[in-house]
Amino acid sequence: YREAIMGQRELFEGKTVLDVGTGTGVLAMWCAKAGARKVYAVEGSDMAHVAKQLVATNKLEGVVEVIHGVMEQVSLPEKVDVIVSEWMGFYLLHESMLPSVLHARDKWLKKGGTMLPSEVTLWAAPCDTYAGLA
Repeated sequence: YREAIMGQRELFEGKTVLDVGTGTGVLAMWCAKAGARKVYAVEGSDMAHVAKQLVATNKLEGVVEVIHGVMEQVSLPEKVDVIVSEWMGFYLLHESMLPSVLHARDKWLKKGGTMLPSEVTLWAAPCDTYAGLA
């Protein structure tokens, strides 16, 4: 994620960004350091308090605004140019964040905006593990 953000600064410079499920806020802070004008970092758990502390420690309070709330229930003051999210748990869908990211896209992403990541590939192969247990 760091390389994707810092290596594509043109996607972030002067732009508004939404980080869905920010956790510790690391993606939001990288977006700020890549030149984002404003980053809304939304976190539904109490980890939002930690993210606020980390943002302050890194002197990014003027750019990163941590919002403690569920994505489907928060209100932003503006639509955003970019949405970032580390929504993929193991097996790609484990964290169940995808519905929140899609809601954020449909409600808050400007037309022609960017999502990071914007696509994923899931590879699967059938196997029979029961035979090996007998």
